[in-house]
Amino acid sequence: MGFRMIDFHSHVLPGIDDGAKNVEESVEILDMMAKAGVEVLFCTPHFYPHKQSLERFLQKRQEAYEKLLPYIKPEHPKLRMGAEILLSSRLDREALMQLRLEGTDFVLIEMPYVHFSQSMYDAFYEVADTEGIKVLVAHIERYLESNSLDEVEELFSEENAIGQINCTSLRKFGLRRNCLKLIRHGFVQALGSDYHRIERGYAMLDEGVEILRKKLRENELSALMQASEQILENKTVEEIYAL
Repeated sequence: MGFRMIDFHSHVLPGIDDGAKNVEESVEILDMMAKAGVEVLFCTPHFYPHKQSLERFLQKRQEAYEKLLPYIKPEHPKLRMGAEILLSSRLDREALMQLRLEGTDFVLIEMPYVHFSQSMYDAFYEVADTEGIKVLVAHIERYLESNSLDEVEELFSEENAIGQINCTSLRKFGLRRNCLKLIRHGFVQALGSDYHRIERGYAMLDEGVEILRKKLRENELSALMQASEQILENKTVEEIYAL
């Protein structure tokens, strides 16, 4: 069964956040991704609304991309811009529109690593209800460390949000169990490496897919990978959930 490898979460752009330190490291990571069969890669540096202006973030992202551009090889994944956006009440429609995953209306939202309060749910629902915006929740398995399954699933009650998991989490028994639980409950539609630095040993998509191939039924894995394609095609959340 062949799938197109789409990585929805990475920190590959050089020198913009806690990801790749320089162009050389970015290129080395892209070489590894090409070998792993990744065809499309979303570059999603951290955006912290309470720490930086939208204008400055977009400028720094463009500068980082332009530094990398001359070194991109034909075999490298096709790069699309985006951002990993920390949930904040400061997010408005203008910011969200400019931070969408390129070619789609999805924004990649990171929740705080704490027990979710009602104000956090309210801020999340406000983002999900924004006209022209759909939400992809970053590495949802991590939030089960501070929240119950029901509390994490509450993020998807607005029916305009889907979830992403990190391939590295699939290596670890506890996190893998959480990932599989979330997949089987229907809240995982995208994979990401969340790749930062080479020395940290992140799992690429090929490793993640191979683990899932052993742990899931064929139709479960097929539905997840088809959902990834539909995100790229900017299908509605309703269409994606219908798979």
